[in-house]
Amino acid sequence: NVWIALSPCGLDAPGLDVVPRRIDHLVETGSHGARFDWSVGHDLAEAEAAARDTSILRPAFEPGDALLFDQLFLHRTAVSPDMTRVRYAVESWFFAPTGYPHAQIPVAL
Repeated sequence: NVWIALSPCGLDAPGLDVVPRRIDHLVETGSHGARFDWSVGHDLAEAEAAARDTSILRPAFEPGDALLFDQLFLHRTAVSPDMTRVRYAVESWFFAPTGYPHAQIPVAL
């Protein structure tokens, strides 16, 4: 996956929260206060970060900054009340032909 900032974000516009360490398993979703059944709850994300001797980070991005990651990289949209500006970003997912989600329409590059 590639996430590319098109506008400044992470300070006064939503950015990303990330656990900056390798996690070699899928983290449980839909529990520990998760807002959606497909998302990881905050308490569990903090526990995963602590287990790797780190904490959740919220980097600041400038237009053109990119973050490359795989399906095991624990991340979420970073939002707080003081973020009053709009964020523009592009997220691109890349799949091998054998792993492409059947309900989606592929774009060949």
